[in-house]
Amino acid sequence: MRPRDVDQERRDRSWIAALLGYGEFLIDTVVAFALIGGGAILLGVVMYDFVRDLGRVPFIAQVLELLSGLLLVFIFTELITTIRVVIARRRMVVEPFLFVGIVAAIRRLIVISAEAENLLGTAQFRDVILEIGVLAGTVLLLGATVLLLRINRRNDEDPGVHLTE
Repeated sequence: MRPRDVDQERRDRSWIAALLGYGEFLIDTVVAFALIGGGAILLGVVMYDFVRDLGRVPFIAQVLELLSGLLLVFIFTELITTIRVVIARRRMVVEPFLFVGIVAAIRRLIVISAEAENLLGTAQFRDVILEIGVLAGTVLLLGATVLLLRINRRNDEDPGVHLTE
């Protein structure tokens, strides 16, 4: 190839890469606004249901339902944060997704823990206890992953750490 052809090919690729970057930015922005809208609506519904049911259902069940709903809203905010970081840094960050997984597992733990009391002595109780164990293990594994990522990041940023050859 002649040098002129190589330069033209680089310009073409650069233009395509820029176009894809704008498309990615547009999609990320639309998804973020959809999550903001969905999260705001969900928060309103959760709060409305809590206030509406005051005194109508057992208070503990109502608080557990509120907590479950608020944790779902928190998942929405973590996803929005992830998209914001992706837009600002122009790279994918794994840690917020791990937090979403932790919160989702904890949310499910809360729901099935409340259900487990009613299943005591039934055949389904063993399955619920098994699910609780799997979810607890998931939370621990994801938490350990976050810890390792932070330790690794701190070691990468520490100028006093040098590898010897």
